[in-house]
Amino acid sequence: MKTFLITGATSGIGEACARHCLAQGDQVVALCRNGDKAHRLFAPELASGQMVLLEHDLACNDGLYKQCLSELKPFKIERFIHCAGVGLIKGMASTTHAELLQLYETHLFALSEIMRALVRLCQFKYELSAVALSSVASPAYLVQNAAYGLSKDSVDHYVRLLNKQLNAAPQKRLPPPAQALAAAEAIEDPEQRARAVAIAQAQAGLMLRINALAPGMVDTPLGDCDTYLEQELPLNVIPMEVIVHWIFEILETPYMSGQTVVLNNDWVY
Repeated sequence: MKTFLITGATSGIGEACARHCLAQGDQVVALCRNGDKAHRLFAPELASGQMVLLEHDLACNDGLYKQCLSELKPFKIERFIHCAGVGLIKGMASTTHAELLQLYETHLFALSEIMRALVRLCQFKYELSAVALSSVASPAYLVQNAAYGLSKDSVDHYVRLLNKQLNAAPQKRLPPPAQALAAAEAIEDPEQRARAVAIAQAQAGLMLRINALAPGMVDTPLGDCDTYLEQELPLNVIPMEVIVHWIFEILETPYMSGQTVVLNNDWVY
């Protein structure tokens, strides 16, 4: 059983990910702004303790870092999914300062504050893997929702930069596969044994990983697919089960970090 931290767990992709975790017996710490909605959607899980609620409006992140340090300390958060999002179908020239700030607070600043806290809490003592939701609106430079794409582009850059910092030192890796290491250490010849041990250690994955998933349109309250389709944007609607599948595939891939996986089979960049 793993403990997941999920933002945006009361709607759309975040809710789907939370239900997937709960169905497979994992614990979910849901970070969301609407506690009443969380209790309506997940009353049995909250009552049993399989889900824990942490309330915070990610559109304003004052105190979020300290809150996470304090309230997440009792948990061993091994997986983090940042799904909280704000939609905005608007061109860049007409986007206001308040709207742009809300996009960045929710998509980037919340991600940064939570990751700062999680890295400090785990201190490279156990595996931590994170996936942040990006969007193909970022590399596509879609005029219709340019500000939204700009904020998601910053998520992609953050993922790459944080990965470079976290994985700069080679010792920050997972333990070598037990079976490979045991087989290597059983070799009698010292030189061959040392070489086999080195190979086993090189096959170990990364202790801390952060990646992004950039899907096309997703049929969620935030996605507003009808509006996008009316504007004839070059994007396919991606089924929710495909999004969830890829989020968990990325989370459990030990050799990948600092990458943005694009899901949209109708557009290539």
